[in-house]
Order: sequence, then structure tokens, then C-alpha cells
Amino acid sequence: MRHLAAVIREMNAGNGRHLRRAAVLAAMVPLAGAALLGLSGWFITASAMAGAAGLGLVFDFLRPSGGIRTLTLIRAASRYGERLLGHDATLRALERLRLRLFRDLSAVPLPTLARRHSAQMLNRLTADVEALEGLLIRLVFPTIAAALSLLVGLAVIWIIGGGALAGALAAIWAMGILCLARLAGAGQRAQARREEAALQAIRSRSAGLLALRGDLLMQGLLPQGLDQTKAAIAHAALARSGQDLMGRLAGVVMHLTPSMAIAATLILGGSLSPALLLTVILINLALTECLRLLWRGWSERGRIELAARNLARRVPDAQPATAEMPAPLRPGAALLTVNKLVVRAHGSGRELSAPLDFTLYPGETLAIHAPSGAGKSTLLAMLAGAAASKPGEITLLGRDLCEWPESDLRARLTLVPQRPALIAGSLANNLRIADPQADDAALAAVMQAVALSHFLTTPEGLVRQLGERGAGLSGGETRRLALARALLRQPDLLLIDEPTEGLDPANAASVLQGLRACLPRSGIILVSHRESDLAGADRRLQLPPADRDSQMPPAAPPLPHITVRGTAPFRKEATDGN
Repeated sequence: MRHLAAVIREMNAGNGRHLRRAAVLAAMVPLAGAALLGLSGWFITASAMAGAAGLGLVFDFLRPSGGIRTLTLIRAASRYGERLLGHDATLRALERLRLRLFRDLSAVPLPTLARRHSAQMLNRLTADVEALEGLLIRLVFPTIAAALSLLVGLAVIWIIGGGALAGALAAIWAMGILCLARLAGAGQRAQARREEAALQAIRSRSAGLLALRGDLLMQGLLPQGLDQTKAAIAHAALARSGQDLMGRLAGVVMHLTPSMAIAATLILGGSLSPALLLTVILINLALTECLRLLWRGWSERGRIELAARNLARRVPDAQPATAEMPAPLRPGAALLTVNKLVVRAHGSGRELSAPLDFTLYPGETLAIHAPSGAGKSTLLAMLAGAAASKPGEITLLGRDLCEWPESDLRARLTLVPQRPALIAGSLANNLRIADPQADDAALAAVMQAVALSHFLTTPEGLVRQLGERGAGLSGGETRRLALARALLRQPDLLLIDEPTEGLDPANAASVLQGLRACLPRSGIILVSHRESDLAGADRRLQLPPADRDSQMPPAAPPLPHITVRGTAPFRKEATDGN
């Protein structure tokens, strides 16, 4: 429950006025419906009695009929306004919630996020936020409306029929509400959790089948993947059938409760006039809508509560922001210092290199080279804080890398990996991820620096549209666009992995010259196999291999001598020669 309360507070922040309006209109709908039904019943009965008594000419038809028309308009307008303002308030609240989630995630250290499967995490976060869409319009607003309508309805019945009748009806309605709460209790929430888990499994497995269908088909694993997806669908259907059973039982409760209330009214309301008796009966019938409102929200509470709990658990705690920034570098001071850093494989922790010691100064370019698989990309990830390192191994601007808050660290250094990520959208959209305030002139300057000026001469220019993951660009163009985006950050330290892969020597030299021209005082560390890239650097670093002998497991004992007896092709007996 505390997770739901936390989400409600987050949605209410800065959005309280819209939520209050939507809640008031949501409460007016059942209130106007109950008043309309009660007044209509009284009007019909009173008119019949007046006509039977010969008082039709003096009976006031105008005001009751005007009240009925007014209540009809109020109910219709309230329903329309509740839908309009309720969804508007919900969408505003979800917008704030999404922004808060991504803001919190952006402040989490990259090594923490790297331990989680990004695609799976995104799928679950998206599903959980979508589930919270029903928190206000299906749970909070209907509960408020139902509670207020029951209180007002029972108060009117108390005024009309006295305390005994109102007390008996209150007990009956309370019993019906308790039965619904019992049906929507732990069992219903467990079914909702199982269904949501199955739906997320369906999404993940379906996406995996679509992405890997070619490989699965060639390896003969496609039927197995289909069977797993079908199993998830079956689990979702089983969970849904359990919820449907609870829904049918709730329907029985929602039919029995008003029937018992009407029976109690007929028994205890004998002293009332026919018009007032029918008014009380119709008010009881109208209050049935309150049970439907409560059940609709309570039946989805399990899924909504699970989503709120998941969001609280899946978003790690961010590092606290700090206003303390390192002092400007003294002339001649090192930008980056690496002290006895050992590159280790992600996951296994196996050492990939011997301890490293080097220093990088502002305006200097360091080229790192080593055979494939020696840990060059892992080293860049450690220098960028995207992979864990030990305290004291890496110092940036005189401060231990482990002590940097994530937001401050990303403002100081930029990593361009070997396979950079682009989004569907225009070239300008991809570039402005680094600097949303950059004008077209700044974008054109960085495009020219990385030898992408040919895009500027086309009719589309910077508004040229790219497909998913930057579809429409070659591998070299994708890499250079990511480099241009990095230049907009103006980092103190730029880390680039294979920046000129797939480029001809002339374009490769132009790109490296453009990087240095745009970042004259920044330190640059690049990883490359190309001799032309290495030749243009101020210094080279050969990544020293790890001492393999120290990491080898103990030698296995020698195998015993084996003697094979028998000459039949498929009949062999092995015995220990000792």
C-alpha cells in the first residue's frame, strides 16, 4: 500500500488542481444518478396518487420535471467532464512520472545499470507505467465517488425513513462491500500478478523470436521458442480465467446486496407513503453502481500495486548530487592518472591485462592497441566509469573516479563505443541529444569536423530522417555521427573505440584532425588497429597481456592407463591398467 501512496503523491505533485476537479466530477456522476432515479420514482408515484385522488389539476408537475431534466444534464455533463479531466490529469501525471523515472535512471552509475538487461528492464518499466494508468481513473476516483455516494444516499434515506431503516441498509451495504473486498483480496491480487508476469514473458519472448528468428531457424530452435511463447500465453489465460471466476462471484454479490436492501426497505418502511417508499427503493438500486465502481478498481488493484512495487524496486538509488566540483587544473597537471589498473572481463572477473600505469595530459592523444580480445574496449569502459574499477586505480581531474557523481562525470568525459546507439528521427534529433540548445550552425560545424558535410548539401540537410537504430546510414557514417554528437558535449576527456573503422585513409585522417581541432584542450584516448590512427597520436600504449600462468587452474592428475579388450565394433570394455 505504501508503494501506491508514493505513486499517488508523485502524480499529485504539481497536478493537484486537475486531480481534484476530476475527483469532484467523478463523484457527481453516481450522486446525480441516484438523485435522478429517486426523484423520478417519487414523481411517477406522486403523480399517480394525485390523479387517483382527483388532484391532478393542482399537482405541481413543473418543478419535479425541471429537476429531472436538470439532474439528467448534470449527470451527462459530469460524465463527460470526468472522462475528459480524468484522462487529462492521468496523462499529465504519467508524463511527470516518466520524466522522474528517466531522470532517476540517468543519475544511476553506469556499472549499476550494466548489471541489468536493458531491453528487459525497458519492457518492464514500460509495462509498469502503463499499468499505473488505471491507478487514478479506475481505483482512486471510483473509490472516492462510491464512498461519497453511499454516504449521501444513506443520509437521504435516514432523513426520509429514520435511523432504523438507514442503519439496517448501511449494514447490508457494508456486508456487500466486505464481500467484494474479500473477493478482491490476496487471491485476486495473486492472480493479477501471475497474469502480469505472463504478459511480460509474452512480450519478451515474442520480441526475442522476431529479432532472432533467422538464427533460431538455422539452429532448429524455432519450435522450442514458439513452445515457450505458447506456454506463457497459456499461463496468462489460466490467470485470466481465475480472475473471471472472481468476477462472476462479484456479480452475484452485486445482485444480492441491492435485493436484500430492497427487502429490508419493504419490511422496515411500512410507515412510509408509497411515493417515499419507492424513492428509497430506487435509491438502493442506484447505489448498486457504487459496488460496480468499487469492484472495477479493486479487481485491478493487484496489477497496479505490483507495478508500483516494481518501479520502486527496479529504479536503483541514484548517487546524491553534489555542488563540489574539482578545482581547475594547474598548468602541467595531469588530466587522467591510471595507477596499477588491471583490466578484468565483465562477469567472470578474469584478468585481461597486466597492471597498467599511465598519465594523460590536456591536449594529448593516447592511442591504445592490442590484439582482439585483449580488453581494449573493456579498458575504455573502465576509464569511462561504465565498468567497475577499484578505488585509487583511476583519477580524473585530481579526483578518484569512484567518487564522481554520475551527472558530473558525464559532463566531464564522453565515451563513443564501437557500436554507438542512434534513434529514429532526423540527424538533428540525434545530435541534439548531446546539446538540446545547439543551433543549426553548431550542428553543421561538428558534421563538417567528422567528414559528414555531404549531408549538409542535400535538400533535406539536418532534417534527413533515419530509421530505427539509425537505419539509412552506413557503419562508418553511424560512427561519425556519434563522434559529431560527442563533440557537442565539449568533454575534458574523449574516449573513442575504433573511430575510423570502415573509412578510407583520407577520410580517417580528416576525422581525427577534425576531432583535435574541435577539442584543442581535451584529452583523447582512442583504441584502434589501424597504423594510420596510431601514427597520428602523441603516444602509444601497447596493452600488456595478463600473466596467464598465474590464472591457470591446478593441473589435473594424469589419466590412468586404459586397456581396451574385445574386437567387436560396438562392444568395448575398458579397465584400469593398474
